[in-house]
Amino acid sequence: MDTKERTEIFINVHKGLRRGLFGLALRIGELDWDEHGEVDAVGEELENMIRFLREHAADEDHVQIPFLEKRAPGTTQQEQDEHRELESRLDLLEKHWYQLLRGENRERLGYRFYLEYNRFLSRYLDHMDREEKHLTEAFYRHCSDAELDGAFQQIVERASPQAMDRMLAYVMPAMNPSERRQFVAKAATAPELLGKVRSLTETAAAPAGRETVSRRTG
Repeated sequence: MDTKERTEIFINVHKGLRRGLFGLALRIGELDWDEHGEVDAVGEELENMIRFLREHAADEDHVQIPFLEKRAPGTTQQEQDEHRELESRLDLLEKHWYQLLRGENRERLGYRFYLEYNRFLSRYLDHMDREEKHLTEAFYRHCSDAELDGAFQQIVERASPQAMDRMLAYVMPAMNPSERRQFVAKAATAPELLGKVRSLTETAAAPAGRETVSRRTG
């Protein structure tokens, strides 16, 4: 469904997730397992990505899913089941990464991890696709734009400063200029977001376009 015709629900955060997930897949594939500094850097990025995935799932589990279930009971059962499955996959991914670091043949174990990570990525892409189609459709059928904006505000209010910084660092560079302008306008209703959003909007823009972005976002 083209969610740009109404209040955005998943577009921005899913763009950020895709950007982070695909970028990490490339780094794992290119990694020299004998270079400990590179391995440590990828491990840090993997840990950050897993935190972002879990924080996003928690936002859905504690805000968006109950919000929709209250208006349309039973609508989100598949999403809840998939969240439990994906959390189990994340637990295993994390466990296997640390096993890899303790292993003797990192090249062999690293290739296995690369395949496992990409299987997770494939499954997660399916999950996001379902949310963008079926769950978005249900939100639009049962909720007004004002109600959806209220749910967004709840997500902002429950986020720790660290979680908010992480989300913005993934999401802002993934947006196109129009989406950034709209997000800045939306962030104006959440003062704790606005300064960070403006700063990251400048960083996300190409150097030649920073003045234009700044002017457009006020």
